[in-house]
Amino acid sequence: MSLKSMIKAILPKPLHYAYNRLVSRKKIRQLHGDWFDLEWKHRAANCDDETWRKVYNESWENWSQQDLSPIDLQKIDALIPENVSVLDAGCGDGYLLEALRGKGRTLSGIDLSEVAIVKARERLGTDILLQASKIEQLPFQDKAFDVVVSAHTLEHVREFEVAIAELRRVCTKRLIILVPSQEYLPYTEDYHLHFFPHDEDLLRRVNYPGAHLERYTVPTGICAYSGDILLLWIDFV
Repeated sequence: MSLKSMIKAILPKPLHYAYNRLVSRKKIRQLHGDWFDLEWKHRAANCDDETWRKVYNESWENWSQQDLSPIDLQKIDALIPENVSVLDAGCGDGYLLEALRGKGRTLSGIDLSEVAIVKARERLGTDILLQASKIEQLPFQDKAFDVVVSAHTLEHVREFEVAIAELRRVCTKRLIILVPSQEYLPYTEDYHLHFFPHDEDLLRRVNYPGAHLERYTVPTGICAYSGDILLLWIDFV
């Protein structure tokens, strides 16, 4: 457990919420300006697909820091065998796909944001299939990929269970999921809508017997996100 998580566990929640509303909200506005939608957690459920794409396109136009750390990249890479087909569901600007290149792998990526896909093409070139798509409606046939990975993405989706079903639908061998382990706060520097403070929270939502889960901590200063990570993987064969 990270130091920040330990402090939160000791202090009463009303104090966290008061600080978040009175101080954090103001700091985030000062840091990011008007493009950042501070009320996204409150209004996302009532937004249509066009609004979702617009919000995430604006995010990718204004945000360049990586949530994935070198630790995350190493752990995900170690879970993916050689000579397999891989889908990165929520590929962003292609940072993870770039790290997974080689080893005989055939790589593909999807992301809700067209801006992110353009950035991914600039990073990766034309030899990797990239498409704009939401995870809840993947444009692929059943069992299209050996391995499917979704990292720092499922905490953002509108319909979590639908997204999980789609990831499982297109996967034949191994599904890998990486999410931050966080308590809910109304005002944070992210658009997260699903929260997994405990291991059981993710295991229950994924709802697959035999899933493996590892918790570890990303230290401050090596990427945009610092704190506890939940890395889950499911083997289908």
